[in-house]
Amino acid sequence: MQPKDTIGYWLSSAMRSFGSAFFEILEAHCVERGKSYVITPPQWGVMAFIFANGEQTVSTLAQQIGVDAPAITAIIRRLEQSRLVERVHSRVDRRLVKVYLTAEGQDIIRSLEPVVAAFNERIVPREQQQALFEQLQQLIVKVETFAPGARSRFALFKTHTDQKDQEHEDE
Repeated sequence: MQPKDTIGYWLSSAMRSFGSAFFEILEAHCVERGKSYVITPPQWGVMAFIFANGEQTVSTLAQQIGVDAPAITAIIRRLEQSRLVERVHSRVDRRLVKVYLTAEGQDIIRSLEPVVAAFNERIVPREQQQALFEQLQQLIVKVETFAPGARSRFALFKTHTDQKDQEHEDE
């Protein structure tokens, strides 16, 4: 079997292509706004999650974004260097560290919302996006049969599919 005859090849190729184009969109926006930094797709994911959900612990971010502790720490460190996020240690338990967006972080992530929405719309029209999301989620569930526990690494996906499972039970 040739690599081009496998699902993994096409998913990997699509992810690299999408990631590269997404980076260019984020970079162009930062340059257009005269920023000294460029937000990467992983940084955007962290910032968008904090923007939507408020300050978060480092471990929660790692779980929600689906990366390990060293990776999330590196992403947060780069965002801190650009003054887009700040880490604050809990006064009660110094081991507990929360991350929040600075005013600059809130400003740039807010300005990126329509840019990201337009990019997504150009890739997959809005009316087709939910169907794509569901197909990808079904693929992940099927893959889990070969890699038990893979689904639990991605808390957002688990929450979303648990809600879908509940909706189907209610029908």
